[in-house]
Amino acid sequence: MLTILVGHSGYSYYFDNNPSYGQYPVIDGIKCDTSEHFNFHYHAHLDIFINGVSYLVPAGIGIHPPECIYWLHTHDISGIIHVESPDNRTFTLGEFFDIWNMQFNNTQLFEYKVGGVDKKLAVYVNGTQIMDKQYRDVPIHNHDVIAVIYGSRPAEIPSTYEFQY
Repeated sequence: MLTILVGHSGYSYYFDNNPSYGQYPVIDGIKCDTSEHFNFHYHAHLDIFINGVSYLVPAGIGIHPPECIYWLHTHDISGIIHVESPDNRTFTLGEFFDIWNMQFNNTQLFEYKVGGVDKKLAVYVNGTQIMDKQYRDVPIHNHDVIAVIYGSRPAEIPSTYEFQY
């Protein structure tokens, strides 16, 4: 039996009510469930810059219609990370990158590795640089503005975002 779910963003997702989807494993304790959860629901914004140029965070990270949707996902290309979980817990930037299936740690972003003067990696949350912490462990809180920067910095580090919800 198919279920039609219209998310808060207006997008429709179709899910089969069969709970077993072996092709979408639990990642870092985060399931790919047959519907969105709204028990704990909030949003953060992610900007990525590579050598000063904005990198588009794709739509559909963590969404696998018609099968399932992970608790951390993106609906569109706005950079908004949607956290829609049945559990009240703190999610991290590393967990989001794992669901995206992209490399991310203190020495690597995607295929870009840290080294030398011009190959640095930095993370900012609400305009403040994260120091002395594993970047993968950076928590994702409601309305955080997170900037991941590899190489040369952009002209401005994002510190605010106009959230619609």
